[in-house]
Amino acid sequence: MKIPTPSALHPFYERLFIRLAFVWVVVLSTPSKLNVHSLPAPNGVARLVDLNFLINPKWLGVCYVVLLIALGFYLARVLLWLALPIILAIHVAVNAVVNSQGAIHHAPQIVSLVLLAQTAACYYDWWLRRRGAAIECELEERQIFWSQQAIAATYFVAGLTKLIASDGAWIFRARFIGVQIFKTAYQAYYNTLNPAGLNEQLALAQFAAAHGVLLAAICALGLGLELLAPLILLGRWWSLILGLCLLAFHLSIASLMQLAFLFHRLLLVIYIISPIFWIVWGAGGLMTLRRRNRPSPTSP
Repeated sequence: MKIPTPSALHPFYERLFIRLAFVWVVVLSTPSKLNVHSLPAPNGVARLVDLNFLINPKWLGVCYVVLLIALGFYLARVLLWLALPIILAIHVAVNAVVNSQGAIHHAPQIVSLVLLAQTAACYYDWWLRRRGAAIECELEERQIFWSQQAIAATYFVAGLTKLIASDGAWIFRARFIGVQIFKTAYQAYYNTLNPAGLNEQLALAQFAAAHGVLLAAICALGLGLELLAPLILLGRWWSLILGLCLLAFHLSIASLMQLAFLFHRLLLVIYIISPIFWIVWGAGGLMTLRRRNRPSPTSP
């Protein structure tokens, strides 16, 4: 069975899986309730637009209902030119409010980037049709491929930034990551006052501090994976191998530093690894193998 490249057609069942799973990720990464009372440190789009209205639970509830309706249109592939900008705007705005409290985290930003890529793909497709240009692929195929590009770019830029910001010395400085593990362990403890897992994290931090060279080698491996992320776009096998490696990298980081990067992991599974495709492909291969090995009715 021939493995198609990312630019080739995705089977209907795979496109449906991707669509449903991505809607779930958008809902998961868009808070329906906010325990905030102001925007003391406006961040991102909150610097350009007054988002204080989202502090009001009524207005936030209205936005969330609109988001769910727009996601319904997205699932049905109806009015995408309207639904996608609405989904993108609400997702960015609500998370900007969360990031305007003085402590910035970028966990949901990769979801916003994928939404931005799909919105751009939608309007690019509309622009091509308006010009009467040749359409080389369906809109949903373009959106999937552009989403893969956005995910790959996220990792590549992260790796490149590490090198630029550290003047190429990031791997050397990674030897001291044990200090960061100490910090995150105590931060988690003082946030909840729950000592569960604290001793394990402190022991891990001590191990990291005592084995800096080994830790630097592990971090170098992670940096290499980030810089190689664009190879994901070369085909299914590249996507599967690098996607699994990046997923394993995230799981190790979650264990070491309590940094889950949940949405990165989910998008890797949905758009890069695509387990539904491999399950169906493997099942089809097994059925073909069984048919070949089945004795012929005319054989003695």
